[in-house]
Amino acid sequence: MNRIITRYLAGEMLKSSAATVLILFCILMSNALGRLLADIADGEIPRQALWPVMLSQSVNMLALLLPIGVFLGIIFALGRMYKDHEIVVMNACGIGYREFYLPVALILAPIFLFSVYSSLWLNAQMQRSAQSIIQQQEDLNEFQQIRPGQFNQSSDGEYVFFMESLSADKLALQGVIIGNSAGETMVLETAGSGRQRIDEKTGDLFLVVGPGQRFEGEAGKNNFKLIEFDQHGILIENKQPAVNKQLSSEEKTLTQLRASPLIEDRVELHWRLAVPVVLLVLGILAVPLSYITPRQGRFGKVAYALLVYIAYLNLLAITRARLESESFPMALNFWWVHALFLGLALLLLLRRNRSFVLRRKMVRT
Repeated sequence: MNRIITRYLAGEMLKSSAATVLILFCILMSNALGRLLADIADGEIPRQALWPVMLSQSVNMLALLLPIGVFLGIIFALGRMYKDHEIVVMNACGIGYREFYLPVALILAPIFLFSVYSSLWLNAQMQRSAQSIIQQQEDLNEFQQIRPGQFNQSSDGEYVFFMESLSADKLALQGVIIGNSAGETMVLETAGSGRQRIDEKTGDLFLVVGPGQRFEGEAGKNNFKLIEFDQHGILIENKQPAVNKQLSSEEKTLTQLRASPLIEDRVELHWRLAVPVVLLVLGILAVPLSYITPRQGRFGKVAYALLVYIAYLNLLAITRARLESESFPMALNFWWVHALFLGLALLLLLRRNRSFVLRRKMVRT
């Protein structure tokens, strides 16, 4: 009988938790996608990095949503059972909180393992991969990013150029049109063909076109000049020397964080360890917090649960800020917050068990 009840409780909790995580994940990822598309439209992120960045953000967001999703899922499932008097029947059969924690442990075990792996290793790895793709796209020169058959703008916004076709190696161009405006003077060049060349010493990118024609003049005036040339070189991109980007604390591996003397890296290490612990503490707290009286609705404790989660998250954020400013002892780090809410869970358990025992004694007498 206990196995049947355990499977039933675990199934209800798992379904409720999965639905909660999925809904929150879809909402937050939709907002993240909108912000990311806006950054791509503004040119802050290359369009080729859309899916790698989305994947990186999804892993990070999923790791943060698992605690609140499981927490609310357990409260939703047990709250419905309290409302339908299923828990009352179970209590009458001698099933109490000790038996309720077995299905909680069954669903928390695999989720906790994934949370540990995601927080300690996977999230940093995905962020490094996304940043690597962004860096690679930023290091590409102009002609590795342009498309033939449409107008393209140089990275500095000085030139607008068009080509009918581009060779497979993106070195040779056909049917070239180049526009440039310096003050009131407008320059338009046309050429049958062109070829890109990179200076071996400086890395600067030149476009050599010709034979062709060059038109110079001011709009609205008839003082245009026509110059015919056999070959003409244009500086398209002034390549800056490459600078090795330092990894942020979120992108560093676990080994790098442990070996780093920087305070932000040490705080990041403790933060990664704290995220899976939050999942365990909220799982323990959800069982006594889900209790509702017969006159309360099935969602009677959701508001309290959200307040508890917000308080938990804010205390963690405040502690992280204090640790980074070195105004809080590193030895305590986030453990005092976990201990505080674990104590709250134990207090609620003792209160519920005492009232349950008192009721049973009154019934016997």
